Amino acid sequence: MIIDSHVHVWVQDPDHYPWQPIGGYVPENEAPAEKLLALMDAAGVDGAVLVQPTPYGWDNSYLLDAAGRYPDRFRCVCLVDPLAEDGPDDLRRLVGEHRIAGIRINWNIHPAEVWLTNAHHHSLWKTASKLEVPICLQLTPDYLHLLGGMAEEYGVRVVVDHLGRPVKAASPSNAQFKALLGLAVQENIFVKLSGLNYYSGEAAPYRDVCPLIEAVCEQFGVQRCMWGSDYPFVQDHWSYSELLSTVKDDWNLSSEHLGWVLGGTASRLWWRQ
Repeated sequence: MIIDSHVHVWVQDPDHYPWQPIGGYVPENEAPAEKLLALMDAAGVDGAVLVQPTPYGWDNSYLLDAAGRYPDRFRCVCLVDPLAEDGPDDLRRLVGEHRIAGIRINWNIHPAEVWLTNAHHHSLWKTASKLEVPICLQLTPDYLHLLGGMAEEYGVRVVVDHLGRPVKAASPSNAQFKALLGLAVQENIFVKLSGLNYYSGEAAPYRDVCPLIEAVCEQFGVQRCMWGSDYPFVQDHWSYSELLSTVKDDWNLSSEHLGWVLGGTASRLWWRQ
């Protein structure tokens, strides 16, 4: 089973799915679930994890509707306001009514000190831990010191998006990247092997990131690593099918390890409901 662990979907239908951007970005194009499914079918991808895009803010309606139409193909990682008092209540509602697979917190939007000191943010982590709901984090290396403490304190499974966004053209010996590798001792931390263009110094197929991917797979183990396409953004600079082919052919993974990266890890996290 091949599972794409990181995709975004949206439509230009603000009457039904209004824009409520929390990151200052509203797309001009469309990325409907059906277009994604066509690409998945052509590439032989069985399922995908829909990650709520920031332009929709805390309104997860489109994701939930898409997953409702295609329950065998999609799982939802939603957004709730992590700095609001009612964030934990929203999480409990989403889990109870929609059986969501996880939440995402965009740490990169605010300084680390905000996340460290905000009581509502900590309450959300505590609630996610009780509900056994994984937390996906969008962050940069500047937040890794916070990640270790939060993951240890609350014991919830944490998924680091996009390899933690290393600096462009970083090598495995980069000090900040080594800080990410150091977190492998915490068994509740997972890593998405996604968003290659964010930290590669080359054009597609981004072969210069292979040493980073190999280092993460070695330190964390492939049972805690997973591929993600970052659809639809991958289509802006590459292609969905070519990315998947590169993972299969160029990432120097055995067939067993490839099975974990391409589906086993994501299945264990999100397809167990």
